[in-house]
Amino acid sequence: MRLEDEVLLELARRLRQAETGGWTETAMRELVDGLGWEWRHRVEPPHREHHGPVLRTGLPTGDAYLRSVRRHAVEEYAEGEEYFGLYVPVDVPEDDPVAKADAFRRAADVLTGAFGPSSIMGVYGSPGPFYDSPASWGSPFRRWRGESDSLELRAGEQGPELLLQPNGPVESWHWRQSHGEPYALGGFFGVSRDPANEGLGMPGGWRTDDWDVFARALASVLITLPVEVRALGIARDLTHFGLWLGALHVYLSCDPVLELALCDFNPTPLPEPELLALGWLAGPPDAEHLADAAYRSPAHRPGEVDGRALARLVVGTARLNGHKSPRELYLVDHSQQVGEYYVQHYGLTLAEAP
Repeated sequence: MRLEDEVLLELARRLRQAETGGWTETAMRELVDGLGWEWRHRVEPPHREHHGPVLRTGLPTGDAYLRSVRRHAVEEYAEGEEYFGLYVPVDVPEDDPVAKADAFRRAADVLTGAFGPSSIMGVYGSPGPFYDSPASWGSPFRRWRGESDSLELRAGEQGPELLLQPNGPVESWHWRQSHGEPYALGGFFGVSRDPANEGLGMPGGWRTDDWDVFARALASVLITLPVEVRALGIARDLTHFGLWLGALHVYLSCDPVLELALCDFNPTPLPEPELLALGWLAGPPDAEHLADAAYRSPAHRPGEVDGRALARLVVGTARLNGHKSPRELYLVDHSQQVGEYYVQHYGLTLAEAP
């Protein structure tokens, strides 16, 4: 079940033009009445963790819902708001990560055709805003930032959702997150040069000198990455995305399967038997831009990625190359430029070499 394109666009336009009145309950009731929806109390769909009023919409994709500040005990990010967002399911595809990614991409294409490219895009990872757990299939989002409120296409557990939210709380949450476990930012966050982003602050990335922490972070990123970049339509824009391990480069390819490729620029290459023992396969992957790679990882289909195995492969290779800490690792040049977006790869704990 999904909203027809015309219905999706009309809903998105009405949400963007809505008077939110400080996100108080009175203002939300007026907004809901204006949309012709029914405010229902104490009805919690079992698949959602967002506590707040459920709104009967009459849409084929089901009920909408409001996120309550008080019931999430996150008042510290509020500036008088009683609600942090209005969520509306727009597609409920089959229960398959690729189907959900394709549903997200369809909706994003419709919205982009009407409103232009999103001013912000990325992947939330874990934790999501206000300490949410991400959807099991991934957490891609595209945000059209407004002056005080933003429209966002986000990943819900059952499929893509439209979210209307106030800018202040979510941007405050993002800015104030920890720079170390357990609440360090995950995923990645990309901003364009859209004037709508004027005044937007982006926290810096975080680093670790612990191989286990780095491996957990890398695994968390890789598990859902092929699905997320498929949803965002940026798989081909990650051509130069890779990790710099001194004279070793490990590149990632996600189109359509996730593979790692190893290029060894050491004057004396690392011994092949040891690389094969770590899990590398001799020869380059199928990706054309990685034809010069000497080794590749096993290929992983979207929704079937063994992130822990790939993370162990990267860590083992780095240590074989003599690295003492993940602080000696960086992103290769241009990894933070993804299409028209400048991206902070928070979940990787890495940035381009200075």
